[in-house]
Amino acid sequence: MIDVHAPHQSTHSWTDFFIHIATITVGLFIAIGLEQTVEHFHHLHQRYQLEENLRAELRADLQKAATDYRRFAGIRAYTLDLKSAVTARRAHEASSALPSSTDTRRQQIPIAPSIAIWEAAKLDATVTLLPTDEIRLYNGLVLQHTLLFDAINDFQHAAFALESFEERFVDSPGVFDMGYSAPPPNLDKMSDADLAQYDALLSAYIKSVDRVVIRVHLFDTVARGILDGAPDYDQLMRRAFPEGKPVTLDVPPPTKESTYP
Repeated sequence: MIDVHAPHQSTHSWTDFFIHIATITVGLFIAIGLEQTVEHFHHLHQRYQLEENLRAELRADLQKAATDYRRFAGIRAYTLDLKSAVTARRAHEASSALPSSTDTRRQQIPIAPSIAIWEAAKLDATVTLLPTDEIRLYNGLVLQHTLLFDAINDFQHAAFALESFEERFVDSPGVFDMGYSAPPPNLDKMSDADLAQYDALLSAYIKSVDRVVIRVHLFDTVARGILDGAPDYDQLMRRAFPEGKPVTLDVPPPTKESTYP
């Protein structure tokens, strides 16, 4: 026979039930709130860390730009000396001396600026932690970076065309745009048509150098605008490229990392 006992406690009332539910609900809200608070501060830390990493990369890019200005100045000066010798030979004038075979001015490799931190932030989606205006600032920088690499690509093609022409007159396993020694050819071996072609290739190479330098300068200018605290893209453009003022290449490169905080 089943022995049925009355419950030791009285049956809970509806009031007790609702108090129990309310207690659980409040506990859940507190737990969710704490979790969201922790996540908020974690994202805030990630954002500040990303911003500092981006600024550190821009400061390093300004140092690279300072080096590139010097290297491209050497490349241009060397090529102008070579072009002067070719021009004099074409005019049947007393030839200017060719650059020495030990002259290393055109054996320079540019140090292109990096946006690796930005690209990594896009991949792991931490870029979404930045405010919209700040994302627009860096999109402007990315545009300048893309245009700079287009100019570097043109520069390398111009160098290859020049190297291929010179190979017809002097065998050299080196390629000067990759840092190897490549002595200039003997102009005595060239016909008038060859000299004219060489002159044109040298002119194209010089202009490709000019385009890269201008693009380095524009990237540099936008990077400085961001580091100087431009609050949005429109302000950045006004700071970087003031209306009524021509773009100049006389912006002094930074000499110390402390130039920008």
